[in-house]
Amino acid sequence: MKRMGTPGLFLSLLFLSLLLGACSKQNLTSQQPTDLPENSALSKENGITKKRFPEFDSANCSLSFIIAPDIEKDCSVTDFGLVLSEYFSELTSDPDFDLSLVEYYKNLNTKYVSYFEGTNYYGERGEYNQLAKKRIRELSVFWDLDREIYLNGQHTAFLDDRETLAAMIESFDNTVRNRTEAYQKADALIAFNKTSANFPENPTFALDAFTKSNGLLVIGDGILETLAESGIEENIAFTGIIAHEWWHQAQFEYSEEWTFKNELNSIAERSRYSELEADFAAAYFMAHKRGATYNWKKIENYFQLSFNVGDCLVNSNQHHGTPVQRLAAAKFGYDLAYSAKKKGHILSPEVVHQEFLKYYTELIAMRIMQ
Repeated sequence: MKRMGTPGLFLSLLFLSLLLGACSKQNLTSQQPTDLPENSALSKENGITKKRFPEFDSANCSLSFIIAPDIEKDCSVTDFGLVLSEYFSELTSDPDFDLSLVEYYKNLNTKYVSYFEGTNYYGERGEYNQLAKKRIRELSVFWDLDREIYLNGQHTAFLDDRETLAAMIESFDNTVRNRTEAYQKADALIAFNKTSANFPENPTFALDAFTKSNGLLVIGDGILETLAESGIEENIAFTGIIAHEWWHQAQFEYSEEWTFKNELNSIAERSRYSELEADFAAAYFMAHKRGATYNWKKIENYFQLSFNVGDCLVNSNQHHGTPVQRLAAAKFGYDLAYSAKKKGHILSPEVVHQEFLKYYTELIAMRIMQ
């Protein structure tokens, strides 16, 4: 994709986050229906489950990308933030830029991937398909949770395919009444797409990475492309994301037993706690001899990933931890795996959780990492 200048980095990132809301519960729920219409195009025959659309959970995403310039010393702009700013600059510099269409496309693609249960592929060309199968198999054994977990890939190509786009529109756009009108709108949008180098190819339209309490994991092509352009090895990025999101499923499963989070003072701190624990657990899996078995060089690349996706909006309801905090959480998870006396022994989710509690209360609560 052609690169353009990056004017106003912080304003670009802030605007991008508010606009696209890849990790924003408010943005995702403000216009979504509680239930699919009875005449929804997303039926079993189309590879989609017509079911209640649950409210997005507090731990519904893995990556935050707002970088504040002057909150803390560890909050310098990361390579990840720079790449995102370039993507947004490309969008706003496009002669066909349309803010309402950006929001429309992003919301359609997020809602669609939240329902989809048909044949999946991962990566723009399916390049992560085999790795996805391998990691799902490994994680299912590593942490045997009492729930069905499945992974959906999110693609910008969804927004340029007539049948898929029409199904999205008929199901989620209340201004259309039937499939005929949905096709008409889809055809108009696809005609518009042909005039633009960014709609819908820009990675921001598939930037989601989140999980839901019904067992769904989502990884978008855009987030993988962004991390790769930030210097993260592709397989590390994919493994880090899926392991992180998998741990959120453990948090859902043990929500009644793991009550420490409920004692924290704010939504922002509860979000940070959940996300840092997921970083910690992901690193434990990636370093473990019976997990992803990455060597030190690969693990260093994962630490780069964890640092890059930190954010500095410490009062945000979607705060994930600063870059330094996320890096330290990942390092502690790595240390837990490598310091084990029995290298092949896998700690249960309950024990991993207790180990993180020691770390969190001693370092985060004491503000050593702030």
